[in-house]
Amino acid sequence: MVKENQVVSELPKNNQGISMLQTLINSRRRAVLLNTYEEQRAQSDITMLANTKAYNIITWSVTSGLVDAVTGNQLDHKALDPMRLFDYIESVKEGKPTIFLVKDFHDLWTNFQAKRRVRDFLEKSIPFYNIVVFISPFTAIPSELEKLITVVNYELPDRNRVISLIEANNKSLAKHKLPVLQGEDREPIINALIGMTESEITNVLKKSTVSHRAVVLSEIVAEKEQVIRKTGLLEYITKLGDMDSIGGMDRFKEWCSDAYYAFDPEARNFNIDSVRGVVMTGVPGTAKSLAAKSVAHSWKLPLLKMNMSDIMDSKVGQSEKNIARALKLAEQVSPCVLWIDEIEKGIAGISSSDKSDSGTLSRVVQELLTWLAEKTAPVFVFATANDITKLPPELTRAGRFDEIMFTSLPHLSEREDILRIHLRKRGYAISDQPSEATNVFHEKDVQAIALQMDQFTGAEIEQATSEAGRHAYAQFKKKLRDEHYITYNDLMEQAKKIVPIAKRNPQLVSELREWAQHSAVCASSLEHDFLHNKRTLEPLLSSGLDPESIDFDNK
Repeated sequence: MVKENQVVSELPKNNQGISMLQTLINSRRRAVLLNTYEEQRAQSDITMLANTKAYNIITWSVTSGLVDAVTGNQLDHKALDPMRLFDYIESVKEGKPTIFLVKDFHDLWTNFQAKRRVRDFLEKSIPFYNIVVFISPFTAIPSELEKLITVVNYELPDRNRVISLIEANNKSLAKHKLPVLQGEDREPIINALIGMTESEITNVLKKSTVSHRAVVLSEIVAEKEQVIRKTGLLEYITKLGDMDSIGGMDRFKEWCSDAYYAFDPEARNFNIDSVRGVVMTGVPGTAKSLAAKSVAHSWKLPLLKMNMSDIMDSKVGQSEKNIARALKLAEQVSPCVLWIDEIEKGIAGISSSDKSDSGTLSRVVQELLTWLAEKTAPVFVFATANDITKLPPELTRAGRFDEIMFTSLPHLSEREDILRIHLRKRGYAISDQPSEATNVFHEKDVQAIALQMDQFTGAEIEQATSEAGRHAYAQFKKKLRDEHYITYNDLMEQAKKIVPIAKRNPQLVSELREWAQHSAVCASSLEHDFLHNKRTLEPLLSSGLDPESIDFDNK
């Protein structure tokens, strides 16, 4: 609260909500709804605005009535009733213009008398200018009042404000001789704090300082996860992947490496267009979800997951509000990665939406399409799909996503890489030299096992490795073997037991590859060569030939 006679000379910078409110006041708008959860910060900024314009500012709530925001004096203790509130506003006809900051009036929109009183006030011609600013976290205005009240979004603290809060916290840390946040450690913290209210940012910085004697990213991420989870619309993913844990996909990794620089805010200074997103589609079990997690990890950005099932709601109009709120939340958290998993399942039935759900799904998808085409916030959209042919063509047209990437069955050398990854993940070493150690696999054994796993997906290779480990451990606990380590024979046995999806449903793989040949970019250079040269690489690679040395043009 601003004290009496305190001079406030400067409005908050880079706050579009306050700038818009100032414009509306200059144009003599009668009523504004300021959409925000940050009531106290908004009141403080509006008090500064009132001071610069030499306006009075009076607050109203159903519990406090009318209160002078500067002095804190109660003006009319009987004005708890909204009817008396507008009687008072109409009675102010001299002196300085007044900003009436009305809180929680959204709870009274269903009161027909209060609603009628607001309309009477706003439609009445009054020569003396006062403005009513409704402050609310909800924008649901009754249809009778929609044309009379202007909605203004009061934005969450932007990047510059977050940095200023971190610097203020750094001064406190330095005062107590604690490590300050600086250098490369600061950027992930800034990204994690964006999307929180100012009070949430201040509280989590203090909490981290008290708990760890420093600002720790894990503490910020845990708090951010709570903020996102409360909405029930997006999921904050904390268990991320790593590009090194993805076997193959060399073309995808290279594309991500270049896209990272274009996504950097500094690229705007060179007139470089930011990357918008990617659709990754292909055979089930080919690490599409892991790729989404790995992008967020390598770019050091928060990962938000959207499930279309969480967006859809049985209440009329709620689904459309949910998708708008979820996309707005992603923008508030930006820069971030927004992962839409199995998107084709979420919008299945769009063609019959007019008959099945009165067009709700169609309107939700249209909201998503419009946002994808027009978004300016740094939100990288990573959509995954097992069957992209089920998606409406307008969703994947140019301008909404930068690339459509196809993930297929890993080829021999890629299966070897995937097998090495899963063995190392379980504590095994891979060596070119013979070893008697039971936790060391020879390279030739890895190659032989990968050859046995012909047409396996990455998920099926992981399953075989996992099953081999469980079998080995069970044998060890039953005292049927001396060591619990996986052996060559264990893996070969499990590989023979698994029937891969490519053999259970060969038509699926064939149709996806036929589609990808003309409609997508292969995530793997080996798959690209296979599709566009119509030649099976397995016999060549199994002979030990370097794939880069193969001349595909030589028949």
